[in-house]
Amino acid sequence: MTEPKQYRYIDREKSWLAFNARVLQEAADDSVPLLDRLRFLGIFSNNLDEFFRVRFAAIRRLSFAGVPTEKILRGVSAQKLIKEITDIVIKQQAESLRILTIIESKLKDENVLIINECNLSDEHKTYIHDYFIQTVSPELVTIILNDLSEFPILKDTSGYLAVKLVMNSEPKPNLLKLLKQKKEIRYAVIEIPKTINRFVVLPSTDEKQYVILLDDVIRFNLSSIFNVFDYESISAHMIKITRDAQLDIDSDLSKSMLEKIAISVKERRIGEPVRFVYDTEIGKDTLKFFLQKMEIDSTDGVIPGGRYHNRRDY
Repeated sequence: MTEPKQYRYIDREKSWLAFNARVLQEAADDSVPLLDRLRFLGIFSNNLDEFFRVRFAAIRRLSFAGVPTEKILRGVSAQKLIKEITDIVIKQQAESLRILTIIESKLKDENVLIINECNLSDEHKTYIHDYFIQTVSPELVTIILNDLSEFPILKDTSGYLAVKLVMNSEPKPNLLKLLKQKKEIRYAVIEIPKTINRFVVLPSTDEKQYVILLDDVIRFNLSSIFNVFDYESISAHMIKITRDAQLDIDSDLSKSMLEKIAISVKERRIGEPVRFVYDTEIGKDTLKFFLQKMEIDSTDGVIPGGRYHNRRDY
């Protein structure tokens, strides 16, 4: 009986991820200037986006092809490779968050503070509210999801806030006093505008420079966005989707190659989701709602992340 063939090589997808890990090493290097370290985190994020759009998407397609993939992938099944890639990316994502925390701490030592909506001074609250009304609100796209017959197509180049509203409800008579009334839940999604700078510089105080992300400017003003709703509580957590960017060239002989490519590029914008990154602080019910509505399962690279995504903006 012959032994199975042993492939002595490094898988190209995992090799590429190892390259991106070296980009993270640059971000972690204390000898690199702080702002450059932030830029390396942005490069890492951008590289990962492209990896999932093209390389991960190709492996995912193979996994659905219904044919043995061991020969194509040199001894490993597509499903196994997808799991290995997802495990590696989750570890790299955690490492990037660790590095970002260190960089932010060092920036604080230089009197540059990146803050969120939870630790604002009264002066900053006024500034952010005015900035939101004048600059952000006109660019904002907010969609209430519960009553839609079809879930909206989320762009893979944008970041979104997944919003959960727990509604106030009129008390109903309960003769047995045993059943707890179930609260009505509404979900919404807010696209982070790409036409506005992601980083908002706040008025400096005591020789300290404060910066807040646009995401948190929106979070701070959720009450203004949803002021027509009678809600008990509201929360918003960032999500991000990456779509299959493979080109499917039509075989129709009546079309020119240019026409075929143009059609394929247009369809690519709404390609199948191949990665879903979410804030680990998001509620399980909210996460489940979005995954189900977008028909995303565990093979689609569901990656836990931090409070912010799209670090390529750095």
